Amino acid sequence: LALRQKNLIRKDQFPYLIPSGSYYDSGDYHAVIDKVLTAADYPAMLAERDRLRDAGMMAGIGIAACLEPSGGNSSFEPLLNQSNQTSTWMESCQVNIDALGMVTARIHTTSSGQGHETLVSTILGEVMQIDPELIRITRPNSLESLPGNSPVGSRMAIMLGGAAARAGEKLKAKIMAIAVHRLGVAIDQLRYEGGDVLANDGRRFTWDEMVELAHRQYHNLPDGMDPGLASFDIMQVPTGDALPVDDKVQMYPCYSFEFHLLLVSFDPIIGRPDIHSYVIGHDCGTVINPAIVSGMTYGGIAHGIGAALFEEFAYDTNGQLLTQSFLDYLMPSSHEVPAIQIVKHCTPSPHTVFGQKGSGESGYLGAPAAVSGAINDAVSGLGIHFEKLPIRMSTISDAIAAKTS
Repeated sequence: LALRQKNLIRKDQFPYLIPSGSYYDSGDYHAVIDKVLTAADYPAMLAERDRLRDAGMMAGIGIAACLEPSGGNSSFEPLLNQSNQTSTWMESCQVNIDALGMVTARIHTTSSGQGHETLVSTILGEVMQIDPELIRITRPNSLESLPGNSPVGSRMAIMLGGAAARAGEKLKAKIMAIAVHRLGVAIDQLRYEGGDVLANDGRRFTWDEMVELAHRQYHNLPDGMDPGLASFDIMQVPTGDALPVDDKVQMYPCYSFEFHLLLVSFDPIIGRPDIHSYVIGHDCGTVINPAIVSGMTYGGIAHGIGAALFEEFAYDTNGQLLTQSFLDYLMPSSHEVPAIQIVKHCTPSPHTVFGQKGSGESGYLGAPAAVSGAINDAVSGLGIHFEKLPIRMSTISDAIAAKTS
């Protein structure tokens, strides 16, 4: 712990250039660690570890500090193939207000449970100052789609979220232009509020009036303005517009940070680990939807516990898969996953619309190292050190038996 606190990049050193050519955008790693130590009551955790050891249990504390590169980009591809001169992976969003005043957003990428629909409706609700529940989210087929890549590299809050925000701002700018023309005042005499436009003289240009004018009163629109209310945005990766130079490149625009701390114990004969407490400090910049981020973090840690203690593709000497069903391929259940305390910290990214960073791989990145580190701390007094995952119950009990027999 002291070694990490000494070596970690300080807040005043950002942006921080690493040898590969990437800049870490922002962070306050020491503050995150301090918050975790306080939340976990680290001195009490140390005392509890010693108490468990005195009671005949094997007990250990695990820590892990790691970055989550986010905003996955294609700028590395020319390093692998010089003929592939690509420099960005884009994401797109279209926003439309129909003749009934309903808002529809079209997103051009697939999802697998990350909540992209909620992400986009939350952002558009914020930008347009309307209820997110009233925003419909649709997807076109592949022949109708704007450029889009995929949810890879913890990028969708940055990319899809950025495209949605910018499309919403473009649409709001058109609404303001219509209001300027309709009310006959300068734009600095107007303000947008809850979907309506208010003038300093007290007049109000309502959402319904704006929809009626834009869709049915073309003669009352500013000269040269197309009827209807629609916009789109194609978001490029921030910092992703450059090819590699001297085999160096800016791989990701943003870097989230997390710090894991947990206490584990187990009976030396049975070897079944019991996680007493688990605290994670998480900084992914500005959080757009806290429930989604927390869910990803909880789920990531659960999978990390599985990777550390249970999950394994086992083969015999002939290459035959032995773990062919969930009777053999073990996964953690709610019984093995403890209550997890998430400590939040916010260091906004200077490269994104709201200061958001990625969180799609949060929890999982550090959990296997933290859990295995706690196991190794528990058995360190016996001269045992596990170097391969998973560290299963039988692995632990057999190693202890071999040392104590």
